[in-house]
Amino acid sequence: MVRVRGLTGVMTAAVLVAAAVLVAGCGGTTPTSSSSCSKTWKVGLVTDVGKLSDKSFNFDSYKGVQDAQADSSLCVQGKAIESSTEDDYPKNIGQFVDQKYDMIVTVGFKLGDATIKAAKANPSIKFVMVDFGDFTDNPVPSNLVGLLFKEDQPGFLAGALAGLMTKTNVIGAVAGLKTVPPVVHYVQGYANGAKYVNPAVKVLTIYQPESGAKDFNDPDWGKQQATTFFGQNADIIFGVGGNTGNGGLLAAKEKGKLCIGVDVDQYVSYPDVDSCLITSAEKHLDKAVKTAITSMVQGSFKSGILNFDMSNDGVGLAPFHDFDSKISSDVKAKVADVQAKLKAGTITTGVSS
Repeated sequence: MVRVRGLTGVMTAAVLVAAAVLVAGCGGTTPTSSSSCSKTWKVGLVTDVGKLSDKSFNFDSYKGVQDAQADSSLCVQGKAIESSTEDDYPKNIGQFVDQKYDMIVTVGFKLGDATIKAAKANPSIKFVMVDFGDFTDNPVPSNLVGLLFKEDQPGFLAGALAGLMTKTNVIGAVAGLKTVPPVVHYVQGYANGAKYVNPAVKVLTIYQPESGAKDFNDPDWGKQQATTFFGQNADIIFGVGGNTGNGGLLAAKEKGKLCIGVDVDQYVSYPDVDSCLITSAEKHLDKAVKTAITSMVQGSFKSGILNFDMSNDGVGLAPFHDFDSKISSDVKAKVADVQAKLKAGTITTGVSS
């Protein structure tokens, strides 16, 4: 039903995080050497405030840059700059512009306006926006592409699994900002998926309040909310929102409850919560970012929107890992059936984009 993607172990994940931190800010990485490289393509990535240590969204987007760099046929040199506040977005993008990078990847809905402005001012540079496609210009600037994902689909699958596994008929979702559409899509998909397989289930949800520098980066708040949900009889928590959601996962581990990760296979990226993690709702950010980089190198870059969903393996569920033997064959079969129907389009998540 699912496939193991990308990283192959906890040690690899730890090494990648360490490497990512080393290249943040003023650091850089060396491109894969190849005698066939007539040009080295410089690709810069700007994170949102969750930073590379979020173990999910920024982490996996940057892995796409690293994967492109590791591909000797692409001749890519990658670098990341971490944002601490929203005020950092324009100046961090500007650093890569000043250094004459070939492509700049910005990670997150909130970087959209700054990215579009920079793209218009620098038509010779390719710009890629992860999780943003709200274009007001028609046509879209020829050097600009947005990567969008159907987060409601993996959210729906995760919800179906939770709805089938809950013992109390109460599950929860601790989420990032409600002003960020992908977060809402995950949460709504999760709730609808749970109710699709279990109409009696109650889904508790909460979104992080707007809080400046702590957006997506408040694990203490996330942990507190999950603990509150456990007090209301929830036995499974979906953490949806970088380090904020990670706090919910940690609460589940400490309380002996079950948890579901987000964006990437958090069994690999966040081993601290492996003992509670039954799966993760994934969007394959690394694959999408590498796809955009490859299009630039190969001369096939097209402006507009690239969509990633279940039909092109752009989203899905992570493996069950330690819970594989604990999840019944009946539950696995039901989740597989939901997945097949979503992919075929015979059912929908009920979430509007």
